[in-house]
Amino acid sequence: MKKLFLLLILSFFSTQSFAAGCPDGSEPVKSVSADGTYYVYNCGGGNEQSSSSTANSSNANSNTKALAGIDIENDPNIEFFKPPQRPETIIDKYWGGLQWKIADFNNDGHSDVLYAGAMNVENVADNWKELESFSNLCGGGACKGKKPLPSLLLGDAKKQLTYSPELIIDNREDSGLYAGRQILVADYNNDKVLDFYVADHGIGTGALPGARDSYFLSQPNGTWIESSETHLNDSNLVLFDHGGATGDIDNDGDMDVVITGGNEYKGGAFWCWMNDGTGFLTKRQCGGILAFGLELGDMDGDGDLDALLGAHEFDKNIDFTGIVWNDGRGNFPKNNTTPLPQHKKKWGTIPEVSAADLDNDGDLDIVYSRAGWNYVGTAVQIIENLGHKKFKDHGIFPLVVPPADYIPTHEANEWNDYINAIRFRDLDKDGDLDLYFSNALSQKTNGMVLLNQGNFAFEILHPHGAAPNVISVATYEFYDLTIETKAPVSEEQKAEEQTLLDEFDEFEAQLEKELAAEAADAIAKRKAKVAAAKAKVAAAKAKRIAEEAAKSAETDTVDTEQSVEDEIAAFEAELEAELGD
Repeated sequence: MKKLFLLLILSFFSTQSFAAGCPDGSEPVKSVSADGTYYVYNCGGGNEQSSSSTANSSNANSNTKALAGIDIENDPNIEFFKPPQRPETIIDKYWGGLQWKIADFNNDGHSDVLYAGAMNVENVADNWKELESFSNLCGGGACKGKKPLPSLLLGDAKKQLTYSPELIIDNREDSGLYAGRQILVADYNNDKVLDFYVADHGIGTGALPGARDSYFLSQPNGTWIESSETHLNDSNLVLFDHGGATGDIDNDGDMDVVITGGNEYKGGAFWCWMNDGTGFLTKRQCGGILAFGLELGDMDGDGDLDALLGAHEFDKNIDFTGIVWNDGRGNFPKNNTTPLPQHKKKWGTIPEVSAADLDNDGDLDIVYSRAGWNYVGTAVQIIENLGHKKFKDHGIFPLVVPPADYIPTHEANEWNDYINAIRFRDLDKDGDLDLYFSNALSQKTNGMVLLNQGNFAFEILHPHGAAPNVISVATYEFYDLTIETKAPVSEEQKAEEQTLLDEFDEFEAQLEKELAAEAADAIAKRKAKVAAAKAKVAAAKAKRIAEEAAKSAETDTVDTEQSVEDEIAAFEAELEAELGD
């Protein structure tokens, strides 16, 4: 058994995988692009960077791999920990649960936490918990209340988190967040400091027209200013963008944004915000299919980012689960897709989707967060990438299962524990990626872990079964989650263990031989000592008999000799007992 210390970490620039090696069979050499926004892979051991300078060039045979948001989110180099689910100093600013991202936002070498959530609603319906859909949260109309800003908690060397509201600035007349559904972290303005785009689908807006998003860019003075009016060509685009992702979709070296919520019959279900390299984003419809869950990743290893979609499979209008392939120019034609297996009978709601290389074969595998109707029950679906646009469904992994006779009548039901974020780390340090889940409100699934056992087998670790131990307490508590588990043993490890066992057996045999030799020598020495003592006793006996005979010539010599002999025999017995003969 070994103890695994989950120092819950998120990080800053890393790639999940690359699909192909060099022509000579060697691995490409990784380096960072000149502007620091993406990784470059070169063959032949050289340090030259290969990049695409135009948005219209295809990268199917390029060594350049486009950076995606999942690379930033799952970078193994930044300390990852279990952040407070509802920090006391900020929770009053929000209604309901919070989304969070961990990253080193101020480049001081310590992990920080950025939170976003929904505004506190002043006109919420009295029966809101009984409503079938939260779209009617405020009686079918717009919700009213004070809209909060994102909250940044800065970490330090003492593992303390300090709320820093002075660093987040929003000067819009209508400032703040409506719902804050997705936090998309990337260096959009290429100043080597992370920025963030908040996809906001609104709250309680009747037919769900949605809300405008928020876009915070880093400044030279260490603050982040909401920059929609200066760095978006349409600062009032209102969408129900339940899904959102960031990545360099046109391989031009800067980070773009893709959000759902368009009309696929009028130009496409995706809106793509195209970055000009300075952080200025220009919107365009770029194809796609309407979906609830969206992530970007190079699913076919051709060097560009594809769109991984999760449906609301119970709804025939949002029922595509699968991949829309990038045409190499940052477009996602809806007729160029690969559908993936659905589970609409019981697990048809997909709140979130992500991807990582779970089997170390160089391509991205797929993980869907799933729930039932009205978000009842919680499960994940894991799909293996076989290469060449072929996929294998490893099925449903139930995590929270309601009673068989439970029928939910509204989304705020007691079995709503859906996973709203999926992250990947090698938590048990065995060489493969494990899965870490979070939920804004649930105690059942927030902090749940799937330990990767290899060959797409996973061990579920429930939060209550691996309770966090506080290792430092300050503004907030950092955690060191200790897990005991058996690590997989390779054939090489087995051979190494057998060699050690053989060496030990040989040592034991040699030790027994040496101990036997030492014991024989010790016995011989004891016997020699006894023999010498006996000889000495015999001499003493003869002398004593002679002396007694001379002194008592007229006494009964027989009786005297017997007395002496008895005394000497007793002495010999005592001597032999002491010598251990």
